[in-house]
Amino acid sequence: MSYNVRKGGMKLDPNEAVRRTLAVGWFDNKPFPTVCEPYLDRIREVFFAWPGVLSCRPAPNFTDELKARMFDELRWARQNGLRLDTLFNCNCYGDDAVSDTLADFVSATLDDMAAHDLPPDVVTTTSPFIATVLRRRYPQVKIRWSVNGRVHGHLGFEYIDELFDSFYASREHQRDLGYMQELSAWAKAHGKVMGFQANSGCLRQCPFQTFHDNLHGHNRLRQSGVGEKFDFSVFRCRTNYARGNYEDFLRATWIRPEDLPRYESLAEIVKIATRRHPDPEAVLRAYATYSYDGDLAAITDPCFTFPHRVDNVALGASPLWPEVRDCKIANDCTHCGKCAALAKAVFRSRESSSDLVADFKGFFKG
Repeated sequence: MSYNVRKGGMKLDPNEAVRRTLAVGWFDNKPFPTVCEPYLDRIREVFFAWPGVLSCRPAPNFTDELKARMFDELRWARQNGLRLDTLFNCNCYGDDAVSDTLADFVSATLDDMAAHDLPPDVVTTTSPFIATVLRRRYPQVKIRWSVNGRVHGHLGFEYIDELFDSFYASREHQRDLGYMQELSAWAKAHGKVMGFQANSGCLRQCPFQTFHDNLHGHNRLRQSGVGEKFDFSVFRCRTNYARGNYEDFLRATWIRPEDLPRYESLAEIVKIATRRHPDPEAVLRAYATYSYDGDLAAITDPCFTFPHRVDNVALGASPLWPEVRDCKIANDCTHCGKCAALAKAVFRSRESSSDLVADFKGFFKG
């Protein structure tokens, strides 16, 4: 299959790095080139797991037909000037974590990509061993420290300075502009490239997250019948919301599309999770155009369907949103009531088209 390529292709201009920032996860539920083409001026790169490589999302069923489609679509991306970022971002590789087996598997994967004329520009990993193997065997490849590595500040990155060229900021701290400014300055001073993930729907400080990622790494996310036997789910976010704790969504780490410029000026890469999203086009459109008129929970990953909609327009208009977004103690929440009040202002019933109206001016002292 062939796809249209913009005349002359699209070259990544370093002077436009702030504007052309989006890293989009390759998806198979819609035609990737068709969805991405209108937004090529905003897309910097495509990230993906090569067939046979486990990552922190369930892999599609790679039939020969789907493999061929993926390779064609990645070639289209490269022809249009998009960088290719392949993932080895599991949190656990078991007994093979430091082994010739893993080193040779990584090498075989990159050689296979080259054989398909798709050598990666970037490899994103959580594994310091894989990073070391890449430095020795593929010195031309740029290495990115995965957001799943959960390094929270430049002190942690200093320990592994020789093992990466770019990195993702800590999701738990990325709404804090002061934190982002300091980390951005450190990155520039040390020749590194900083990015962040814009649409994570994970709970802030989720205690299940590393456990959850490890299950992906072993391809054992869903154990047939065992979870149900113990009334257990690996998705703490879903069980938490099922208990009615919906305001926790507002405390999370996602960035509104309209707020993106506040952070985009500090980072060169904005990762948007689309690989397993049911509507990747909506996610890309929102972040590419800095505008979204809909249910904010529907463009995060995981993608949630609450009993109510989270009205993104009302959220941006609320005088409480800047206080919640820029909360300095978000990681040590005292349940001050602001998120609860904001929820009342922006949550909309799915059964009614009428908006809830509330004026919270002066609701809090100080």
